[in-house]
Order: sequence, then C-alpha cells, then structure tokens
Amino acid sequence: MNRLFSLLFLLQFLISGTTTANISNDTTTLIILSVNDMHAKIDNFPKFKALVDDLRNQYSDVLVVSAGDMFTGNPVVDQYPDPGSPMIELMNMTGFTVATFGNHEFDYGQEILQKRIRQCRFPLISANILSSDPNGINFSPYKTFTLENGIKVSFIGAIQINPAGLPDSHPTKLTGLKFTDGVEKIQEYRHLRDSCNVLVCLTHLGFETDVVLAGLFGEADLILGGHSHTMVTNPSEYNGVLVMQAGSNLKSVSKITLLLAGGKVVSKKAEILSVVNYPRTDSTVLKMVDRFNDNKELNRVIGIVRSDIAGNDELGSLVTDGMCSLEAIEIAFQNNGGLRIDKLAQGNITIKDIYKLDPFGNEIVLLKLSIQEIKSLILCSFNRGKEVDLQASGISYTVITDNDGTGVDVRIMLPDGKEADPDKLYAVGLSSYVVSSYDFKHEDPGQSLYTTTAQSLINFITAKKEIDYSGIKRAFIEREKQ
Repeated sequence: MNRLFSLLFLLQFLISGTTTANISNDTTTLIILSVNDMHAKIDNFPKFKALVDDLRNQYSDVLVVSAGDMFTGNPVVDQYPDPGSPMIELMNMTGFTVATFGNHEFDYGQEILQKRIRQCRFPLISANILSSDPNGINFSPYKTFTLENGIKVSFIGAIQINPAGLPDSHPTKLTGLKFTDGVEKIQEYRHLRDSCNVLVCLTHLGFETDVVLAGLFGEADLILGGHSHTMVTNPSEYNGVLVMQAGSNLKSVSKITLLLAGGKVVSKKAEILSVVNYPRTDSTVLKMVDRFNDNKELNRVIGIVRSDIAGNDELGSLVTDGMCSLEAIEIAFQNNGGLRIDKLAQGNITIKDIYKLDPFGNEIVLLKLSIQEIKSLILCSFNRGKEVDLQASGISYTVITDNDGTGVDVRIMLPDGKEADPDKLYAVGLSSYVVSSYDFKHEDPGQSLYTTTAQSLINFITAKKEIDYSGIKRAFIEREKQ
C-alpha cells in the first residue's frame, strides 16, 4: 500500500509539475533591457532598435520592458492626429515585451489610452489600478512569460500615487479609476514566487520608493523602476533585490544579465548602456522617425529669443506673461512641474518649442480671488516641498518662512512696487491642473477661458516677435524675523 501511495504521489508530482519541471540543469543567460520615462523621445529609437537587435543576435533570451511614462514631452507625438500613436508604433517595431503604466499614460484621456492599449503588441500591467467602468480599461496586475527552455519570468506592475491618492496627472483624466498604494499592493502577490523562476517588479513609483519596496518584498529578484528619472550608475541590491532605473528620455537603458542554473537565479549583473552614443542606427526606424518629424506647422517660427531663457524663474515668467496677455487676466500662476524643459535657447522659437515647454494641454481657468485667497494658494504650493513652486505674472511675491522652512505668510507686490489691495478681488488665471490639484481657499469655483496655457503663449510670442527674460525673477523666500 505504501509503495502504491508513493507511486501515485510521484505520478501526480510529474503531471502537475513545479516551477523547475521540464527545465534542464544547464545554465541560462537571460537579458532584460529596461527603459523608463521615455516621454515620447522618438529621435533616439533608431539607435535603441539597433542596440536591441544586436543583443538579440548575441543572446537567445532578451526581454525589453518599459517602466512607464511613454507619453508626454514631444509635440510630434503629443500633437499627432492620433495622439501617442507614433510611440507605440516604434515600441512594437522594437519588440517590447511588457510595460507598466506611468502617470503620464493618462494625459491624453482614457479613451485615447484605450486606443493605444489596443495598438500595443505587448501587455501593459499595474496591480494598484482598478476601474469601475465595465467597458473601461482592464488593468492586469501581472504577466508571466515562458521562455522556449521552460523558464518562467513574471512581472508585477505598479503606479505611483501622490498624497491626494492619485497619480500625478490631471484629475479629470482619472475619473472612474481607483488607485491603491503600490508598495502594499505588490506584497499581495508573494505567491507568484512559487510559480516562476524570475520575479520582477516593473514599477513607476520612484527610486526611493523602490528601495522601500525591496526591503518589504524580498521575494523579487529585480525592481525595474521609473518616475523619479534616476540614473543608477552604481547598481546595488537591497534585501537581496537588485534595483535599477535608467534616467529618462531614452538616452540610456538598463541592461540586466541574469544567470540561471536548474531554474534558479544564481547571479545578477546590472549596467547602464548609452543609447545616444550607440554606434549603429536602424535605417528602417530612422525613416519612420523622419516621417513623424516632418510636421511643417510644428516647425513654424513664431518669434526670436534674444538670450537663453533658462530655469523655472525665467521660463515661468514667460508662460505666465502669456496667460496675462489675455484681457480677462490680471495675475497668473504656473507651477514648476508644468515646465518641461530647462531652457529656450537663443535664436528662433517654433511652435514645437512651446509644446516642449508646456505639453499638457491644460486650459486656463479664471478665478476672482482675494489677496488672502492668493496667499493661501502660494502657501499651499510652497509648503508641498518647502520651496518656490509657483511662478507669477502681474505680481511678485515673497514667502515668509519660520525656522523650519515652512511658509507662514506671503508679501505680495504689484509691478509698480505698491502692495496689493487687501479689499480687492483680482482676476487670476491658473491652469486647470493647478485648480484641480492644489488645496487652497477660494470661494469662486472658476470658469474656463477655453484656451490652453500653451496657446496663450504662442499668441503672446507671435504678437511680441522678440522676447528677452534674462535675469527675471518674481518669487522670493525670506525667513521671518525673530
């Protein structure tokens, strides 16, 4: 009887199998190439495709993954008749294996995102997004791939959420979606460790949060992350988990080399490879990129920059002056996070340059605010990171801080040097993102002016012809006197 039981048990074991069943004891080399925060920088794809192909010719098992934020940052892609389509076409051409959702995947709205998902020849995953719409996006938490030799590789996805419980995207683009803490949610998938040979967290949480996740989720072999644009030049393991991130804009790629023996990971190596300096270019992909870039309207010159406009103070002053050029607006604010380039270089300025600076398509909202309400807005923005966050036009302001650096008051001055009238309601222009995402006092809910911050700037520069913002600064910090 005992012998019969043993034979039956062995037969059941052989039929059901385990993670290492049908896997030889030979060693396997698995290459995972991970990019993050590409932000639609299609100009680097010809070299990236060549790099990927060369590694696939060298190794039999190469997986290519994205840790989110494929979109927003290149007008050629963002303003394309079918927004985002060029990016997915190029990713399909390159042969991506899997991607996770970043906060900027939602910038075009969920209807367009659904179209992009249908266009993808690779799955998108995220464990901490749920949709209440049965006809909406189906968010798969993970995906497992089986290599030809039987090795199973599982990827779990997660997206960042801010203190408001949402990813950093326009709240109106997230209607009907529920987001939970990514670090906590991933820990619900410990069971995947028992059914795969390699377990990877593909996250859009930020590097520091990835390190926290590694400390709590030692079951993972790798965490390949995004969101913080961190360039990990000295790869390290935390709690036995290798954590990597490759900067942004497809300038570099993380190359992970895993050695498996008998279905077990026995060594891990990570390195950063330069995409922009890669010596070879894929000619077919280059022709595709050239076709996408051939956009006469985006390349139209609208003005001249007399000297470099650099940094948040100068760029923010330019953007808010564009908003204030609208007749209805007396004062305007722009958050630093909405400024997506470091400078506008001296010389001709094109429509494409404006959309690079301000790619989000946020509408301008007009609110009638008292000085106290304006101070509430400024302090709300400042105390998020204890630093200047809002650039201004129509006023200059100084945040008064306590010894801990927390903003406690604001001194507001008008362009003529006089203090603002405490009894007056001012016509204030804000982006729809700031109105929706910043917690400040305001009785007036606001009304849209049905134009975008980018369009107001295009009109402003077109009318002005020549611009010079060298040295302009309108927001200051001062510690309160004891």
